[in-house]
Amino acid sequence: MSIDPAFHDKIQNIANLPTLPQVASHLMRIINDPQTSLNDVTNIVSQDLSLSAKILRLANSAFYGIPKSITSINSAIVILGFKVIHTMVLSLTVFDMFPEENKTSSKLFNRSSFWIHSLCCGLAAKMLATRIQNRTLFDPDEAFCAGLLHDIGKVVMEQYMHEDFHRALKTAKEEKIPVWEAEKKILGYTHTDIAEVLIASWGLPLEIEMPIIRHHSPLEKNDYTDIIILCHLADVICYESGKSMNPELIAPQIDDAALRKLNISRLDIESIKEQLPSELEKSAVYLDIASGY
Repeated sequence: MSIDPAFHDKIQNIANLPTLPQVASHLMRIINDPQTSLNDVTNIVSQDLSLSAKILRLANSAFYGIPKSITSINSAIVILGFKVIHTMVLSLTVFDMFPEENKTSSKLFNRSSFWIHSLCCGLAAKMLATRIQNRTLFDPDEAFCAGLLHDIGKVVMEQYMHEDFHRALKTAKEEKIPVWEAEKKILGYTHTDIAEVLIASWGLPLEIEMPIIRHHSPLEKNDYTDIIILCHLADVICYESGKSMNPELIAPQIDDAALRKLNISRLDIESIKEQLPSELEKSAVYLDIASGY
């Protein structure tokens, strides 16, 4: 990360930058261990009664469309699998780290619109991953989680670096440039730099971590280019579908080389745009549950 040295001072001055809760952190450490058992995961998740209740509500919602009622965490894990539970725990605990009572709304940043955009990006990433599974290897649930959390640096900036962030947002609006470009120009760092610092100790799978910190530079060569491109495309799809945190802000641009890299056509993109409204309607419960409603 090559950024203005002042960035490091700003980060160090944030004394209470959130850390991943114990349940999510513990689960992160064991989820990919072949020795991990059903009871191991059940015991960890069950430690947090509020989180367990949210997981059961979500598991029984239209979002997953399970035809039978799921009445216990054990059953949820058996039916949905470790990867889905991992995604649910991570996303739900991240929502809890930025609770609704602390939200702010302004003409430049609306917290509710931000989370809708985030959910939209998660859905678009999952749809892309499902559509191209026969061309390259993607886990749709990891793609969903990466898309859902891709802009987590923005909500951190809004909450802890409010004045800097709003200067960048104002510049983005006035100069009609993407937010990340305005951040780089005005501040010397971007929300992806903030996210990189935030999640450094979380122990995320690199398939989720790398898209969060690289989705605005999708063609940089690394071992996770494909999933990064996927998240980048999902982000742009949501902007172009009118699901951004502010409709006055400019959408990032799709690089045709990114489409070619994953063998995705413009018709694929348009097809996903057509499906998004119904998927968002079905998935609105995700935000309600995550927000504690």
